[in-house]
Amino acid sequence: MKAEVNEELRRESRETRWEASSAVLVVVLLQLVLGYLSLRHSWTLWGVGGWVWLVPILPELVFVITVAAEGRGGDLNQTGERRHLGVALLILVTVFNAVALALLIMELFTGEVRTGGELAIEAVVIWSTLVFTSGMLFWELDGGGPRGRAFRPHGYRDFLFSEMNAPKLVSPDWHPRLLDYIYLSFTTAIAWSAADVIPLSRNAKVIMAIEASLSALTILLVAARAVSVIG
Repeated sequence: MKAEVNEELRRESRETRWEASSAVLVVVLLQLVLGYLSLRHSWTLWGVGGWVWLVPILPELVFVITVAAEGRGGDLNQTGERRHLGVALLILVTVFNAVALALLIMELFTGEVRTGGELAIEAVVIWSTLVFTSGMLFWELDGGGPRGRAFRPHGYRDFLFSEMNAPKLVSPDWHPRLLDYIYLSFTTAIAWSAADVIPLSRNAKVIMAIEASLSALTILLVAARAVSVIG
């Protein structure tokens, strides 16, 4: 039994380091591209220079360091402290993303002239950041995070995946990985509701509701305005 748990921990550690780092790298690249374009073309965000898009990169890189340290092992107490820091960093990035969206919407209502291309790029970056950040929040939240789920494979869960209801139809060692949580986040953002995953905890429901609301604002206001300007 102990050998099985150790193997599970090693597997979760690999996922923690590489999958989370890759997801954060995608977000960082998107923000670097938007920051570069904003600085090059003098784009502003309600009077704030294009450098503002580069601000969340620091907490994102610190998050990568945090999950890398978590992947090296440690008991549940150490893992819990690192996980709390990781969650705090993800929430910080989410708050920045929400503020950026609010400033963008303010510009739309104040009538400042903007190109459709600029609006479309900013909307894509905001929406994509929302999807990846929420997915990683779900991943860190569910059952105490990846290492918490490894230590307690039959413990409580914040999400019920469809694979859990059909164990005979999936691999015997199936367990939710980061991609599953990002898929959950994507469906929440695009359909404003969960597709095949049921939220079980109130925390999960609150995060999903916030994500759906921010996504709706991005799609209905910013992206729709970008299409109308281009058209």
